[in-house]
Amino acid sequence: MLRKTIYSMPIIILTMGAASAQTDGQELRDIKDGQTSFRTQLEKKNDRDIDRAYQSSFKRIPDAKQKNSDPWGDARSAPPAAGKNKQSRIVSGEKTVSCNADEVLVRVICSEGVPDGAGCSAGSPTGLCMHK
Repeated sequence: MLRKTIYSMPIIILTMGAASAQTDGQELRDIKDGQTSFRTQLEKKNDRDIDRAYQSSFKRIPDAKQKNSDPWGDARSAPPAAGKNKQSRIVSGEKTVSCNADEVLVRVICSEGVPDGAGCSAGSPTGLCMHK
């Protein structure tokens, strides 16, 4: 029993010390709007002037255009333009695929089987045609 009392006393003393450290000086401070009441009228007026100058500085800043939110925008190349200047197109067929005269068949993909030239051994082919 005595051993438990001896071991518990330091814990109680440390707890009381931590609790009293939180309340020291609380009765000396009268906090209003984040400032103590010990500030002089001149200091309060100076703070108001500083706040007004800070707020008015925002009015002098011109409105900047909305910046692009893509941080890698300068590092990437521009996406290909859609429309008349298409570089490639996808074609499909039942047994074979073919491209226009100004295009080249680059790749054939089959739904079943293996590619055989412009067609497939089984299934329907899909091809990629690119401009020359």
